[in-house]
Amino acid sequence: MLKVKDIMLYNPPFLYVNNKVSHARVIFTHSKLKSIPILNRNGSYAGVLENRVIRQEHLPVESKVEKYMDVSIKPLFQDESLSVLGKLRTEEMDFIQPVVSRDGVLVGLIPEPQFIADILGDITRYSESVFAIDNKDLATYGIILINDDGEIVCFNRNAEKVLGLQGKSIYGIHINKVLHDSKLCEVVKKGQTHIKAKMQANQAVLCTNRFPLFKGGEIAGAMGIFEDFSEIERLNENLKNLRNLNLEMVGVLESINDGILLLDNNGIVIRTNSAFEAISDLSANEILGVNYDYLIDKGCLPSTVFWQVMEKKKTFHIIENIKGREFLIIAQPIFDADGKLMRVVVILKDIYHLNELILNIQTTQELATRYCNDLNSSQSPEQKEDMVASSMAMRRVVSLANKVAKVDSNVLITGETGVGKEVVARSIHRCSRRMDGPFIKLNCGAIPENLLESELFGYEAGAFTGAKREGKSGLIELSDGGTLFLDEVADLPINLQVKLLRVLQEREVMRVGGTKTKKVDFRLTAATNKDLEQLVKQNQFREDLFYRLNVVPVNIPPLRERKEDIIPLIITFLNRFNKKYGLVKKISPEVIQSLLKYDWPGNIRELENTIERLVVTSDSNLIMPEDMKGNTRIDVVPLDQDQPKALVDVLEETEKRLIIQAFQHCRTTREMAEALGISQSAVVKKMKKHGIKGVSTG
Repeated sequence: MLKVKDIMLYNPPFLYVNNKVSHARVIFTHSKLKSIPILNRNGSYAGVLENRVIRQEHLPVESKVEKYMDVSIKPLFQDESLSVLGKLRTEEMDFIQPVVSRDGVLVGLIPEPQFIADILGDITRYSESVFAIDNKDLATYGIILINDDGEIVCFNRNAEKVLGLQGKSIYGIHINKVLHDSKLCEVVKKGQTHIKAKMQANQAVLCTNRFPLFKGGEIAGAMGIFEDFSEIERLNENLKNLRNLNLEMVGVLESINDGILLLDNNGIVIRTNSAFEAISDLSANEILGVNYDYLIDKGCLPSTVFWQVMEKKKTFHIIENIKGREFLIIAQPIFDADGKLMRVVVILKDIYHLNELILNIQTTQELATRYCNDLNSSQSPEQKEDMVASSMAMRRVVSLANKVAKVDSNVLITGETGVGKEVVARSIHRCSRRMDGPFIKLNCGAIPENLLESELFGYEAGAFTGAKREGKSGLIELSDGGTLFLDEVADLPINLQVKLLRVLQEREVMRVGGTKTKKVDFRLTAATNKDLEQLVKQNQFREDLFYRLNVVPVNIPPLRERKEDIIPLIITFLNRFNKKYGLVKKISPEVIQSLLKYDWPGNIRELENTIERLVVTSDSNLIMPEDMKGNTRIDVVPLDQDQPKALVDVLEETEKRLIIQAFQHCRTTREMAEALGISQSAVVKKMKKHGIKGVSTG
């Protein structure tokens, strides 16, 4: 007998009663259903939520979905006979029909109860004959039912898989138009049973049993039950491969020191590793299968991470204190082949351990620098400069820069002050076919307007008072065969924008005071921290020049949006200034943690200046938090109390404790010196350092 579970949709989307309206809208965006089931916190079914209800604009996005769900829709049990659909009320036909196990846990749903109810009469009419065939679970077989006219009235999920057809699209179609080799019409005509017959379909050989179906002693249709043995073999092989892949994945996850969580798009945890078990103080059995909200309640994760990724569909990172320890939390979306978000990976990196690795990385980088010295000595300063791109955002910038370097298209680089626009421009030039030509830079905002024209276009002898007798080549001429980089191009005066546009169109330049033009071959790269499109609308920048410049736009994100780059940049700058000033400075974990917390409004330039300031002003070879006070705008972020203390702090505390003990048992500093095994003068200095007074020096 066919059961509800034979036709239900498995692994449906759902929400919990305490999820927000904003969360529901995200889930509906990823689902084509008109309504979805709502669960209690323990996983039991609670009600149904309609898309049209939750989409109403007046609903507060922070309110709970339980306020708007319909509790009148009762679920079906998965092991009930399919005939139960005929007992549904008319109003229930317009909703999805939730399906639960006997203990009330949601296991699936019937998306269109009305559609199933339309053919329910035919299915229940043949159910006794179907059950009489075999006492095995029919859901493991492909099943096709036709009526006495040869029309398809039932086509289950396994039949769809084996035959490569969509059941909903072929109901009511004559069987011979779909499967010419089914011979079911022959069974209806002759009333004969075919046992273990062969059937060719979709390049597969099937073993099929065919039976006539009777009603009132007359043939009312036929049923075909078939099994694809080749599919079973393929499934066994795939299962073996999946098991091996699963073992490999488990091995990889367990080899990672960072905490790892893999969630589906409903927020259910489907994988974790031992590192996360240690972080959360929960076992895998307590973690797997639970909703993300459960881990929030346990204080294992911040509330924003999962939903931020679901709503924005891009990587999200944040530094949070989890159970007394600081973690860099990175959440990244995973999309299927159709671009649908199907998984979210959450990675927890222990900042303290991360900082411990920095010293090792610094040492490794110093060794690598030695091997590169010979190569670097043959390069110009411009060639030595390179981009740090640890974050996904900067990797995309580097990838785009490498692509555009191969062609001569104009490039417009945008981004906040200090993000490294000139570094990207130099990188494009360095990787282009013009790399042997000059790289000429002009800051359009740094030169007075009356001098900018002659600087850019050059001038002839006697063009104006104070002009050189022999005239002067402009930067456009000097960039012939190479690249002209116009920084802060938004500050270029309107009258010079017209002249620059003419140069770009004609590829020739005329000097100030001149009458002849000169052909020039250069590649233009421009940069700005302003919104040129807005300036165009305000008539402060020519629209035609904007389109000439904006052939290939390259936007560099600010440092606060790519904090994965901060530590590599710190290492780069630290090594640079150590080498420049002949020092061997290192940076303590507390300082690095403070640098990671800061938002860097001045971006990379501010970070570079900060590292140089700390290197040249710190008194010891280890830059400590006290070196930052008064030298930077950055707040010092102390390490957590349960983190290991720096060796210098431990020694200071031990020394103070011993001095106090000697003070309590001795009458003079001379006696204290004898007890401690140090000189009397050393005792006096240390007492003064620790603020201990009141002992005779006799």
